[in-house]
Amino acid sequence: MITQLFKVFGLFLLLGSLLACSQNSKREVDEFYTEHGEWDSARIPFIKPYEALIVDEKHGWGMSLEALDGGTSSFFNIKKAAVENGFILAYTGSTLMMGVEIKESWWVVSPSRKIEEGFSDEKQYWDYLKTLGFKKKPRLHDIRVIASYYEDHDMMDWDALD
Repeated sequence: MITQLFKVFGLFLLLGSLLACSQNSKREVDEFYTEHGEWDSARIPFIKPYEALIVDEKHGWGMSLEALDGGTSSFFNIKKAAVENGFILAYTGSTLMMGVEIKESWWVVSPSRKIEEGFSDEKQYWDYLKTLGFKKKPRLHDIRVIASYYEDHDMMDWDALD
């Protein structure tokens, strides 16, 4: 009788463990990383709360900033981007920076470090990345390739773009 009780108890323990394992393996993903946008726009999630949006072809893909330093609150015409080591990196064609139209720009954004820096000079951008610990220039991906990947996979895997 006691042997059967131990067997039943062991069986319940085993089933409970298996159930717990299967529930832990189902990783819940924040909707921020899976939402595709409204009916009249498309989006690409970078690092929450930052995302790229496109509403029309005139301005291309754009990204709103939190304006942490009171500066620029968004930039448009993103041509290339990447997420690497907790940083959002972006390159634009012609856009506005601090209210002035510039030919091209490079951006470094990190939510965890409260960084939102824009550069109109590639050398300044690279020098800044070095101060953040980057040893080599990160590879930025064409925004159309990123958008296509996100549309096909419903979630971004930045390493899969390489």
